[in-house]
Amino acid sequence: MADINDIITKKAHLKDTLRLYEKTVEFNNIVQGLGNNDILEGMAYAADFVEPVFKAFSSIFDLPEENLVPLKEAMRFGQIDFTRLPMNELPSFSLPYHEDELMTILFLIGKPYFIRLRNSFKNESDLWEDGKCPVCNAKPSLGSIDEENKRKLFCSFCGSSGYYRRIGCPVCRSSDTSKLNIITLEDEKGFRIDTCDSCDSYVKTVESGLMNELNPDVADLVSLPLDIIAQGKNYKRHSPNPIGMMRMA
Repeated sequence: MADINDIITKKAHLKDTLRLYEKTVEFNNIVQGLGNNDILEGMAYAADFVEPVFKAFSSIFDLPEENLVPLKEAMRFGQIDFTRLPMNELPSFSLPYHEDELMTILFLIGKPYFIRLRNSFKNESDLWEDGKCPVCNAKPSLGSIDEENKRKLFCSFCGSSGYYRRIGCPVCRSSDTSKLNIITLEDEKGFRIDTCDSCDSYVKTVESGLMNELNPDVADLVSLPLDIIAQGKNYKRHSPNPIGMMRMA
């Protein structure tokens, strides 16, 4: 995979974005090392692991621990349900955070949870027949066309991937080609935007050669200009990018 520093050299405007991504990787690695499957308990982290998870999050992302106390206490008392996040459902009770801020924090804190969930998932099929992740039910925002001209989709929550039919919108599952369009940018070689006018959604698509150089997370981040273009045309993204951003325009 291409080195982050090399990518920053070529795309200096993405430096802060990619440095933040490095922090998410560090956080995921620390939480993965906290324990085995006993770190998970139903819909979130087991109560004994809430404190070390939040301490790591506060330290790595340089956030005052006191700002995270309401969320930490809600999680400690079993009031946070990570499994609702892929459906873009936030906690129904009041928390002292803006909606976008809360979604970003929960996505980042919950990422190791979803990775553990994926690792424990048993499924012999590599098909996403319903156009969504079979592990966590997230809708895709990134895909690729592989060497065999097959369409693969990627989950930004748990990191799963699977194949979907070559033509059609995985968000609403429409196959009406009159509603499906492609947007390309001259400065973003190897990337394109697949839009659907039936549900006003988009999925970014990466050419297989480029995907061999970049993992899905990095591919999603380096193609951030495509999100801005798509959202500027009022198309919606249905899952956060690797640093927890959903709306860019």
